[in-house]
Amino acid sequence: RTEEQNALFKQGLGCLGTLYSHQHTRVLRLTSFPDGHKAEDQAEGTNVAKYFDRGWCYTEQSWAGLTKAGYLSLDLGKMRAGVEYAWGSLVDDCTRDGGRCPPLLPSAFAAELETKSFTNGKDDKPLVKRLYEAAFEEQFGKATVLSYALLGWGDAEAAQLAEVLASGAAPRLETLYLNRNKIGDEGCKALAAALGKEGAAPRLE
Repeated sequence: RTEEQNALFKQGLGCLGTLYSHQHTRVLRLTSFPDGHKAEDQAEGTNVAKYFDRGWCYTEQSWAGLTKAGYLSLDLGKMRAGVEYAWGSLVDDCTRDGGRCPPLLPSAFAAELETKSFTNGKDDKPLVKRLYEAAFEEQFGKATVLSYALLGWGDAEAAQLAEVLASGAAPRLETLYLNRNKIGDEGCKALAAALGKEGAAPRLE
């Protein structure tokens, strides 16, 4: 690449977090390889790790899981063979059972990122940590509505979300949708404790 191309490339990288995390962009994730795909047949130097083990894929998934409505980030790897989908059934299959994970604090994201693989980890890993933190602060900082309904979340996911809310990351939050999940007493307790903290979500009714 020329110097000009490198400059444009770096500028583009800096915008990725906004693209994936924006509340109104739709993210379709191809999390499984096609039938017949063989890692040994790929060109030398190709990152042949599975989707969930790849650093950039994990980062893009995490950006898409920040503040978007559930139906705007779909795991297409959960589509069932032979099924003729309508939009509603596609959303159901592609958001349940881990298809859409709750958001992570930047510190938790950074810790999990250490387990992921990068082709150029020395440069990319610190970069995506910074980009994730910037997107996290941008999206939660301006969010007034969070819609995490119909995602099949249980107590563990509720506790993870509670950590984010307890941090005070969403000071403008007015409405939180968690209906039609599988959150039990423990998850509700975690959320109540988080939202009861001073400054956690002062505008939430």
